Amino acid sequence: MGGMIAYLLMLGALTPESESTQITLKAMSFDLPEAEVVILDPAGRPAPVTLYSHALSEPIVCRTKEGKLTFFRKPKTSDPKEPLVPLASVSAPPENGKYIAILSGAGETSRLNLIADGGGAAAAGTIRFFNLCPQPVGLSAPGVKRVLPSGQEFTVRPQVKAQQYGQAQFFLPGEDGDWRLAGGLRWLQLDDIRSLLFLVPAPGEEGIIKVRGVEERVTADAKKSPAGPVTPARGSEKRRTGLLTLQ
Repeated sequence: MGGMIAYLLMLGALTPESESTQITLKAMSFDLPEAEVVILDPAGRPAPVTLYSHALSEPIVCRTKEGKLTFFRKPKTSDPKEPLVPLASVSAPPENGKYIAILSGAGETSRLNLIADGGGAAAAGTIRFFNLCPQPVGLSAPGVKRVLPSGQEFTVRPQVKAQQYGQAQFFLPGEDGDWRLAGGLRWLQLDDIRSLLFLVPAPGEEGIIKVRGVEERVTADAKKSPAGPVTPARGSEKRRTGLLTLQ
């Protein structure tokens, strides 16, 4: 899966900074359910951070160094003199901006990618799709029909009333130039939730798309607790903030 997240490198190039800067980001683990890393805080001191695959972290203020943002491995001891070992790095983006950092892979195959994050109240009620499939994906949802090229993203505010369910379908190009149904999604539309969804090939299932992603409450008066993970639909299972993958 770590190779697929590399498609994020194609999602809108961020002009790197060569100096030491301070940036604000939210972070998540893509492949591991939980990952413990160390970042440099605004003063340049090591600070432990735990990343999850089902939710974005709270905003983190990080210090970049030598033109790179680096996530370090968790130290093996409590000795403050133990040298930090880099886990994954990415070119530091401009200081004036907000970003989402995605740590994929594990160990020596770890990769770090950054995407710009508009966020804020304007993102409430939206779904942001990232196509990590090697081919274009056709997307059909209430109020939108479009083709999303490989490695690109698209944000939509579905034409679904609050507290009602919406449904989307995903298609892959066929050999004869037609489009074949490859998956779908059913969700409960909520005005205080934004969703970040990654479309990935289903392992061992050719022509099938799986959906992975996170949800986040974005209104100022909403509770701070993260929403639950995206899970496949099972029977009549319904969760207030759940996005259900249609099999």
